[in-house]
Amino acid sequence: PEIIATCSTEGLNGLAANFHAALRARMAWPGGQMRPRPVHLNTWEAFYFDLVPGDVMALADAAARVGVERFVLDDGWFKNRHHDRAGLGDWWPDADKFPQGLGPLVAHVNALGMEFGLWVEPEMVNPDSGLFRTHPDWALQIAGRPLITARNQLVLDISRPQAADYLFGKINALLAAHPIRYLKWDHNRDLTTAALAGGLGGAGYRAQVLAVYALLARLRAAHPAVEIESCSGGGGRIDFGILRYTHRVWASDCIDAMSRVHIQHGFGQFFPPEILGSHIGTATAHTTGRSQSLAFRAAVAMTGHLGVELDVRHLDESTSSALSTWIACYKKYRDQIHHGRVWRGEVSDGLVWQAHGGADDLLLFVYRCQPTSHRYTPPLRLPMLDSAARYQVEQVVAIAGEGAVQSPAPFFMALQNGGMALDGAWLAQAGLPMPRATAESCFMVQLQRL
Repeated sequence: PEIIATCSTEGLNGLAANFHAALRARMAWPGGQMRPRPVHLNTWEAFYFDLVPGDVMALADAAARVGVERFVLDDGWFKNRHHDRAGLGDWWPDADKFPQGLGPLVAHVNALGMEFGLWVEPEMVNPDSGLFRTHPDWALQIAGRPLITARNQLVLDISRPQAADYLFGKINALLAAHPIRYLKWDHNRDLTTAALAGGLGGAGYRAQVLAVYALLARLRAAHPAVEIESCSGGGGRIDFGILRYTHRVWASDCIDAMSRVHIQHGFGQFFPPEILGSHIGTATAHTTGRSQSLAFRAAVAMTGHLGVELDVRHLDESTSSALSTWIACYKKYRDQIHHGRVWRGEVSDGLVWQAHGGADDLLLFVYRCQPTSHRYTPPLRLPMLDSAARYQVEQVVAIAGEGAVQSPAPFFMALQNGGMALDGAWLAQAGLPMPRATAESCFMVQLQRL
């Protein structure tokens, strides 16, 4: 197998820059180059398995109004998929939920000016499915051992050509029938029973991975305009191998913004932000029960490939307007976030920061993760700037979070009102002063060379 290693005299940020550059050079984007990363809306946390066409269309209407560009129908759309105990393997629309198939929904989404995306989990099969009842031998297994389920599912042995052909046929038919521009390709369990077909203890893990690569390559050759996300709970499939065939990854099912600050900080050591699915979730996170303001959730999510994972039909006018504003902010800065170099770091007193761009134009995000116990917050030195230059420094938005700045000094008032010109040497050596803000807030600043 291939090994990728690097070294740098610039510490962890230098190593990260090397890994980012290496991956960016390897990515195989449709059309040969990455286009602006479209804002997603994913239906999962809005509906889970309870899909009703009229409700889904109403969600698409609301999504288009706030500026969403790609609407993704998640789990629950295919035959007998009313819960996670049945249906995997039977990849055609459920006739009870979608009696006319997916066509009317796809057409509705496209008419709103959005792309349509679809969730699939091709490598998995439920024992309660037509596929398993017909081909129980296709489940990945060790001869003579009991089948072990996880999340009520088994793994399909796609190193078997018949199984791979079956999956290609079903997914190819969906992509050929509808203008689907994106697949969220999920993988929700491990390969604890990986063995070569019919063999006791034969190593099947590698064969399975190579078969996945071959299936993805086959689908991409047949449908070169389709983008694919490598999704796996807990970031279980994020690597340079799968990213030869895919274009987006999912770091965690936890989209609690405070948890995501740290998840995305670690992710950035190896992978660039444009491939990171990063979603604005519900006010109270489904995975942790914690609540954060929309502003903080959005400020965390916009440093990756932005998505929305909440039921935007039921937002009040003020919240809907604020979400639209944040989505517009992401669209304004996404090229800089997704093409520039990335720096990351931590400052004592509970601050985590990242910067995107370069010495000519830098976009800075500083997240306060803990309440401060100090009267003054330490400044943040920015050595990536040109010490011989001057910079126009301006706050992008007001402090993003529930609380205002606890001690609004004149310096920060000036940043909010047209900004100010500062020396690069001072910013690099003394550092940009940080506001004394409340926990779960974000300080966003743009620094442009004059």
